[in-house]
Amino acid sequence: MKIKYLFLTGLLLALAVVMSGCATGLTASGWPSMTADAINVYIAGGPYVYAVNLQTGAQVWRFPDKASVNPFDATPVLTSDGQLIVGGFDKKLYSLNLQTGKSNWQFTGARDRWIGGALVVNNNIYAPNADYNLYAINLRGELQWTFQADQSIWGVPVSDGTNIYFGTLGRKVYAVNDQTGKQAWVQKVDGAVLGSPVLGTDNTLYVGSYGGTVYALNVATGSIRSTATASSWIWSGPVLDGNILFYGDGKGSLYAHPVGGTDQPWNQPLNGAIIGTPLISGDNIVVGTEAGNVYFIDRTGKNLRPISISGKVYASPIAAGSLILVAPTGGNAVMVALDQTGAVKWSFIPPK
Repeated sequence: MKIKYLFLTGLLLALAVVMSGCATGLTASGWPSMTADAINVYIAGGPYVYAVNLQTGAQVWRFPDKASVNPFDATPVLTSDGQLIVGGFDKKLYSLNLQTGKSNWQFTGARDRWIGGALVVNNNIYAPNADYNLYAINLRGELQWTFQADQSIWGVPVSDGTNIYFGTLGRKVYAVNDQTGKQAWVQKVDGAVLGSPVLGTDNTLYVGSYGGTVYALNVATGSIRSTATASSWIWSGPVLDGNILFYGDGKGSLYAHPVGGTDQPWNQPLNGAIIGTPLISGDNIVVGTEAGNVYFIDRTGKNLRPISISGKVYASPIAAGSLILVAPTGGNAVMVALDQTGAVKWSFIPPK
């Protein structure tokens, strides 16, 4: 079955964040997201969550048994004790058995949809919801604490072992103590934070905004250390590789922004808006675009190798062993597996 998503609606609504200066009343459209272990890739895509074998591309299981009227697109996350945690638009956070796809437990305490994926740290699940709350839940699905932010949380949080860091559609970035749920600091930025922050090794938190700015924040205080400006909005967060941040924008430019050392910054225009976070794979930067291309680019921004994919590539690509996994939207396949040269190894089209 072909799975389609209302991305244009999502873009118009996200644009309303910037135009109106607030995010109240926004609804989200979605696209598939995924995670992988050594055996399977797990895809949250439309009415189902799928487990697909990495070697063969064959479906192992799908959840639920019958297609849900409420889609799944929050990024799934694996726990150390063999659970798959994924949220749905039905306001439920599910724990699924990795072998069978059956539900272990459901957390039903949220009041809105699960758009951002959860973070698992030290046997706790930190799950952001569109109801403005970050929920801390143990591995049995029991609520530990709740922190209420100013607006919806769409990105996956990050942790340094002390605090949980995340942004909101209300143009704010928060640090919250992971044990108590108490706010450590909050910092205002110039646009909605739709993606995930990234932590540097120098006590710096890097955050991209829909205002087109990447912020370097002091982890201890939240104060702004420096900024970098893109030519358009930034949807997903940056990725940090060594001392270089890579991120894309709505005009299709891919940026390399050094945060130390002697490397030179560069930007490379591509065909189509960049929604997902770039993937660093060996010597390549792998990035997808709305035009349906996956680019393999070297670290100087040259030697572009575009691979055409059926559908639009909004989701961040991920690596699984030697494979690059891409989840297109509106194409024939829910998942396409590429090798390091960009050749298609297999495609997953869900059985009817």
